[in-house]
Amino acid sequence: MKHLITLFTIFFTGALLAQHNPVSFNISQSSDTIIFDAVIEDGWHMYAVHLPNPNEGPLPTEFIIDSTEHFNLVEPVIEEEGHTEMDDAFGIEVKYFEKNVTFKQPIKVLTQEEFHITGTISYMVCNDQMCIPFDVPVNYAFLKD
Repeated sequence: MKHLITLFTIFFTGALLAQHNPVSFNISQSSDTIIFDAVIEDGWHMYAVHLPNPNEGPLPTEFIIDSTEHFNLVEPVIEEEGHTEMDDAFGIEVKYFEKNVTFKQPIKVLTQEEFHITGTISYMVCNDQMCIPFDVPVNYAFLKD
């Protein structure tokens, strides 16, 4: 029985790791802003950076940008309005996005040369049946105007 449980755990973990990601990101820039455009597949929704109850319920979207000598983050990530409503599954009010959303990270550029912005986008997506957390690496070449 112990071996059966171990095999089930390995299979279940492998299935989760191979899970299709219903969100794709396109990263671009506008002046001194990093722009993260997310496209969310039909039937799924992605949670906001700024949740009404950040210590309860779903995982918020996080942009974890690595520090370098080339730029500074000048304010928190700016997100669109989205939908805010009571979520019966979590029992709290949540803010989420469907179809697409744009996040903007203002920065202060400290160099005249091109540099790379690296880090991770962590987020949770849900549909009517499940919620799945994802971590997506960021590696973007920021070009000076």
